[in-house]
Amino acid sequence: MRIQFFNFKKCIYCVENPANSWEHIIPEAIGGQLESKMLCAKCNNELGSKIVSKVKADPSIRLAIRNLKNEIPELFEAIEHNQEYTAKDKNNRVIKLKYKNSKLEIIAHKRENGSIIEDTKKGVKNIKKILQKEGYSEEEIAKKIELFQELENDKVIFLSKSLKVVKRSINLPSPDLKVPILDERFIALVAYEYLSLSIGNLILHRKLDFVREFIKDGKRSEYLSIDRGATRSYEPWHSIHPEFLETKAIINIILFGWLFFKVHFNLGPPKIPCPDLVYLEYLKGKKIFFANSVEEGRRGIFHPI
Repeated sequence: MRIQFFNFKKCIYCVENPANSWEHIIPEAIGGQLESKMLCAKCNNELGSKIVSKVKADPSIRLAIRNLKNEIPELFEAIEHNQEYTAKDKNNRVIKLKYKNSKLEIIAHKRENGSIIEDTKKGVKNIKKILQKEGYSEEEIAKKIELFQELENDKVIFLSKSLKVVKRSINLPSPDLKVPILDERFIALVAYEYLSLSIGNLILHRKLDFVREFIKDGKRSEYLSIDRGATRSYEPWHSIHPEFLETKAIINIILFGWLFFKVHFNLGPPKIPCPDLVYLEYLKGKKIFFANSVEEGRRGIFHPI
């Protein structure tokens, strides 16, 4: 959903080019809907390729969406599409798979001994091609393919003098999910963009160069810190809300009702007189809500957009 809170004089990232490109505050790849025109096309492409494009492959995001698969199946499919899984055969050899079209397919590859590992369906097609090249008739090929399809797992059969095949059994495939590691530059970017929706063109001030430098190059600063944690359960929503204190702004981000981040921007006095607008993105039904203040948010007073 496109909402223009402010007409930014310049791109909030490079602070040079016109802000003529729409940006999702929370990436569309993980269900984000709210967009605002705040970047130039060049910066939008740069941030997309360097930071945002990696988000849906992050282990913490994949873990969250797997726990919410039944509640938001469409988003699960979008996030898991083309993601890799691993399994092992009975000889403890690793098999790589990819999630496509709601199912797992083995990623074809050649082993050191020259044997080819591939999905059974694709294997049948290749068997047919090999047998055709070897001069077998269509009737002979059909019988050999039937033999292969009826073959028990882990049993070896020769379909020709040169073609040995086996249908390997594998254990239950699983995604490679490690400890949640969401890139702090991505978290800083989301917080920075939401901050811009609160303070408008003040975001272009050079005193905020420390944020832009961190997002761009990972350059650390004493003026920026990020706390992270997790709640007790996964929920099908994202939310963001700011806190404006005397010398700092704090942006609170919750993703999938589970991953929690507090991004501290030390801006120095005076306190910025801005509303503490609470943003809630409900992923089940794709709805956006705002509360006019943190207090209203705590009381559950949200307004649909």
